[in-house]
Amino acid sequence: MGSEDRGCCDKCAKFFIMLINVLIIIIGGAILGAGIYWQLSPTGFYKEIFNHDIFNVPIVSIVVGSLLLLVGLCGFMGACCEVIFLLKVYMGFLILIMLIEIVLAVGCVAMKSNVEEYATNRTYELIGYYGDSSKDEADIIKQTVDLIQENFDCCGVTGPEDWNNKNTIYNNNTVPDSCCKEISNLCGNKVKVEDNTNLHTTGCKVAVINFVESNLLYIGIIAGVIVILQVAILIMASKLRTTLEDESYENF
Repeated sequence: MGSEDRGCCDKCAKFFIMLINVLIIIIGGAILGAGIYWQLSPTGFYKEIFNHDIFNVPIVSIVVGSLLLLVGLCGFMGACCEVIFLLKVYMGFLILIMLIEIVLAVGCVAMKSNVEEYATNRTYELIGYYGDSSKDEADIIKQTVDLIQENFDCCGVTGPEDWNNKNTIYNNNTVPDSCCKEISNLCGNKVKVEDNTNLHTTGCKVAVINFVESNLLYIGIIAGVIVILQVAILIMASKLRTTLEDESYENF
């Protein structure tokens, strides 16, 4: 049986795998390119993150992007050129990725308190570097903290007092503008905590946890869709591989 004699299911499986892996290649290339750009940038995001012992985003981006490119190329070339070996490698990658996802999910649940403590300590560290041009050359830390406080309507990790306790610039009982509900004469460049009602008093730790808990349904739906998609891809790849093996036996 040749490729022209295949049924609709086999043809759809091949097209589906090729289409999905084109998307994976594009995403992987974008992540890899962003990681390389950050890593080579003379003054950029990676310096603030890496120099302060926080997660090295550029290196992780390069690794993840490279792996996605490799997986996508194996899947696309295996389906397009009908190479059984590449399809087997691709299926192996898919199974490995799913196992890693399970381990990470279980690990995050089992080590929830440790993850929460680590995130809290790292956020305190960011607050300590906020506004210090010698440690935050490109104002990336400042922009990141401001973005979190503005979007989650929060201030500090546990509250506004964190700025007085953790930051040497805001140690006179004042807070940054991003802690304000809205910028005004009473809440401008700096504002004394006890003198202003136009100030977010909820800590960002509680605000972020509340946001995650209130969106658990959507997170679960997204996770479920990803798992179903991965299983569908694995089934399609297995179907195509079986078809190619059967054809090779018949031709032999």
